Amino acid sequence: MTPTEARTALDTARTEAVQARDLVADLAERVREGDNDVTGEQILAQRQLAELAGLRVEAAERKLVAAEDADRDARAKAIAAAARELISQDDMQPLFDAAKAAVEALQHLVAVTSARTERIKAVATQAVHINDELKNVARAAIEAEGKAELAQGRGYPIRTTVAEAWPSAAYGFRAQEFPANVAVLGEGTATAVRPGRMAASVLALALDSDRSLAGEAREVFNASFGAVIERLKADVPGLTEALQQPAQG
Repeated sequence: MTPTEARTALDTARTEAVQARDLVADLAERVREGDNDVTGEQILAQRQLAELAGLRVEAAERKLVAAEDADRDARAKAIAAAARELISQDDMQPLFDAAKAAVEALQHLVAVTSARTERIKAVATQAVHINDELKNVARAAIEAEGKAELAQGRGYPIRTTVAEAWPSAAYGFRAQEFPANVAVLGEGTATAVRPGRMAASVLALALDSDRSLAGEAREVFNASFGAVIERLKADVPGLTEALQQPAQG
């Protein structure tokens, strides 16, 4: 008997017990109201039926307990078997391979980002320096013009010319060093991205569609990298060794 069947049987037994007790109460009330047709034998017989119905309720309760115990035992044994099967068939290699691929992909991303950032920084540094030179030359020319006008007795010019902030624009480019950025007017802009931020942002993009995964990642980022790595070693035994293995040719 299943627990569901046992509960149904118990409900039926309880209903019958209530009905039997109600019949006893009805017979007793009829006697109190002066009904001489009710005999002692009837009341006694109905009380016996009510008592029997009560015993059947107790029997149904015991059967329910037994059914629940048997069901619980069967489910526990099934779960134990599933757990043993899981452990015996838990192949960690696909996880190791995926983790290794992810680490190598992020390392490649960092390397590519770093190389691009260095290229942008190199050009930006040169561009900023030449722009400063151009500004200094323009400023010197303005000062020389002002001195010449003063020497000619014209006094200070009413309108003072200010050196252009981006004289490099005359050559079609602008740049800055912090953050490194190079722009070719009318063609495009190259902005350096810090490699660590790039790697973290790519991970965020991968997890952004799942709020639960994103929350787990935020918890990791709030901890020190050392603590995160040690926790991973404990959760995934063998991962560190797998990551250290050379790539298969």
